[in-house]
Amino acid sequence: MSIPTTPNSPTNPGDDGKHGSHGGHGGHGGHGDHEGTSSPGGSGGPGGSEGFTNPTLRYFEDVVDWRHRRAGRAHTLVRAVHSTTTGRVVAVVSELASNPDDRGVTDDFGSVADAVLPALRRAFGAEPVEVFWIAHFGAFSYHDPTGPESFTQILLTAGPNGHVDDLTGDRTFTVRDVEELLGRALEPVDRVLARIDHEATRG
Repeated sequence: MSIPTTPNSPTNPGDDGKHGSHGGHGGHGGHGDHEGTSSPGGSGGPGGSEGFTNPTLRYFEDVVDWRHRRAGRAHTLVRAVHSTTTGRVVAVVSELASNPDDRGVTDDFGSVADAVLPALRRAFGAEPVEVFWIAHFGAFSYHDPTGPESFTQILLTAGPNGHVDDLTGDRTFTVRDVEELLGRALEPVDRVLARIDHEATRG
């Protein structure tokens, strides 16, 4: 599946503070203490997954700390694949129930991107040519789970003060779509969090 270039009409995965309207830019967030896992294609190992055998794709996973422009410190699970052929990155940003409700990723996705990009540069050893951002929500996002799992593309523009959500062009995907974009299976969030063992997500 190729990365689409023409988005559909805007969608919103939720309507409260944690899953509110997209938009706005924020200050640059910091990366968490955990350095994350990065691995080349191939099954097995900390970053491996069954059926992932493309040697031109490198995988990253980590819980990344970021700073919400109004509410302060927050965190999110990031899984990303970098193509060594094209330089493009597909990044799935999963909202977690352990993240405070007033600091949802879609409320300030520009600040999320500002924090995640340095982690991707360190992991992949290169500046991404392009990042295809996907916001991910599911039962793992809420203390009182409601609604189905969802994947929404977020379009961002880089500016002098950081990234800004352009508030247009967001489109939704199925889990199968996302796995095709990543070139690998998308593991359950709880399994990935157990492997990372970040202090904010324990217990």
